[in-house]
Amino acid sequence: MTLTMLERMPPSLLWTAIGHAILTVACALALGRVAKPILGLHPAIKPLKFAVSIALFLATMGLVLPSLSIPASQRTVLSWLFAVTMTVESGAIVTQALRGTTSHFNRGHWFDAILWKLMMAAIVVTSLGMAWVAVVATFWPMAAGNGSAMAPLLAAAWRVGLWLFMLVPVSGFAMGGRQRHSIGGEDGGPGLPFVNFSVEHGDLRVAHFIALHALQALPLVAWALLGLEIPPAMRTVLFVAVVSLTGGLCVGTLAQAFRGRPFLRTAQ
Repeated sequence: MTLTMLERMPPSLLWTAIGHAILTVACALALGRVAKPILGLHPAIKPLKFAVSIALFLATMGLVLPSLSIPASQRTVLSWLFAVTMTVESGAIVTQALRGTTSHFNRGHWFDAILWKLMMAAIVVTSLGMAWVAVVATFWPMAAGNGSAMAPLLAAAWRVGLWLFMLVPVSGFAMGGRQRHSIGGEDGGPGLPFVNFSVEHGDLRVAHFIALHALQALPLVAWALLGLEIPPAMRTVLFVAVVSLTGGLCVGTLAQAFRGRPFLRTAQ
């Protein structure tokens, strides 16, 4: 990330992203302390994962919003919307981790229920904001850092990433409706390292994760392809192949989870 990019980034997003980067370090350090597990995992694991994901999301939106053809006032509203809703999300997760209990789907106590409802409200508002960003990015020009039109391949990457991001609330609301992320089994149990995606049954978090981070991956792929000295047609073919693979993974892992099948099954 260049200095120019940082200067263009809305301060609310920049500083909230930095705050979540600091939270990431704090959670990583907390892993060295002995603590009572939550669903079989160290209580700092979940806040750590969300801190990383939210920091990336906020930094990404800090790059996207200045490129949109919208009034400065609307850009300010969107930047504060994402900064506040993501802080509510991470704040609830950290609070529940410190209390030694789960954050998602937890309605066991009035305080737990309030935090869960706040998290759901934050995600609904974020999803609506992201839908508007996707519409604006698709139907109005996107600008590069110097104010010129963005390279078509890079603009396409942002647009596809934003629309794939709209699969995030699909898997998210599916989890909220079921009050669990597992299908065909209970939450918890054996999972893949760090991400803890179930290796025994369907897990809606897989599609959720891929759709979330396609928004960072696809623009990086486009940027890398633009740096290669290859014919434009080959660059387009490679980009379409990556987009097809990413979209296929988003939809395929979602369908796989609904069938109750794990993303990967480890040897017993």
